[in-house]
Amino acid sequence: MSESATEIPKSIYFALYDGVQLLDVAGPAEVFCQANVELGRDVYDVVYVSSNPQGSVQSSAGLPLGTKPLPKIDTSIHTLMLPGAGLSSLNTALADNELMLWIERAANNSHRNMSVCTGAFLFGAIGLLNERRVTTHWAAINMLQDLHPASEVAKDSLYMKDGNLWTSAGVLSGVDMALAIVSEDYGSRIALKVARMLVVFLFRDGGQSQFSSPIDLQAKASRGDLLNLISWLQQRLSTDITVTHMAAHLAISVRTLHRRCQTTLSMTPAQLLSELRLEHSRTLLQAPLALKVIADQCGFSHAAAFSKAFNHRFGIAPGRYRQRFRNQTSTANGVV
Repeated sequence: MSESATEIPKSIYFALYDGVQLLDVAGPAEVFCQANVELGRDVYDVVYVSSNPQGSVQSSAGLPLGTKPLPKIDTSIHTLMLPGAGLSSLNTALADNELMLWIERAANNSHRNMSVCTGAFLFGAIGLLNERRVTTHWAAINMLQDLHPASEVAKDSLYMKDGNLWTSAGVLSGVDMALAIVSEDYGSRIALKVARMLVVFLFRDGGQSQFSSPIDLQAKASRGDLLNLISWLQQRLSTDITVTHMAAHLAISVRTLHRRCQTTLSMTPAQLLSELRLEHSRTLLQAPLALKVIADQCGFSHAAAFSKAFNHRFGIAPGRYRQRFRNQTSTANGVV
């Protein structure tokens, strides 16, 4: 009998409560369920539980989520997953003695523990963050560090793994973390298939900033012509674009474009284009593409020019960056 035929699905228990962030739940859950589809068998058994006797909780978006009662703790809980919520809802969950007692017992008996966003505070309340390197949403990082000084809170990471504890920055970074877990469990090939099916980044490694460069630039541009320019450029990164082309798109002079970019973004138009291209290349490097293909898709004349620009911007050669990613997402017990 094959190994896949006798494999027991890994149970993933989502501990839910009123006010839970809907995407913290739905994003990772969809990753695990899609992995079942890609592998053609149930390797993950996703279960939603709560202490609510009505058998449902109200999510942050107002959508009710059906839940099962909190089960007795035994070895069948493979992974405990704690999604986050706003401060008021989180405090209510922390004051729920039945829920917190179950979380403590489950966390101490599970093979793997994971949290999204402020769900890390629930782990902190039971002492699980002590002597661990963890992360949470950027808006809650200082609070988490103050409340749990024995932990080391990473200030700008998408997700962290320390032993059997996984924590993530929040919302969509929970998808990144779930993809990394699938990669660890069943190999990067399956995780890539899941990512492609869900139309998300192929992978974003946990060490990447919570603040992506394009989003940061868009926030600085705020509105108007530069925001329009960033969007226009992102759709044309592989093409031969000059500053003259950029100015013509906005119907302004090259001199005016330079002044607006320097004033608003603290960079020249050429630097803006280069930043967008190099950020895009970091995503492409996580797929099995030749450097010359990535260089072409990011608008570089050849691979050597791309490598030089990448090394200058990030302080590491593209090949070494890719290898670091592979090391981080290599399979622990890969069954593919």
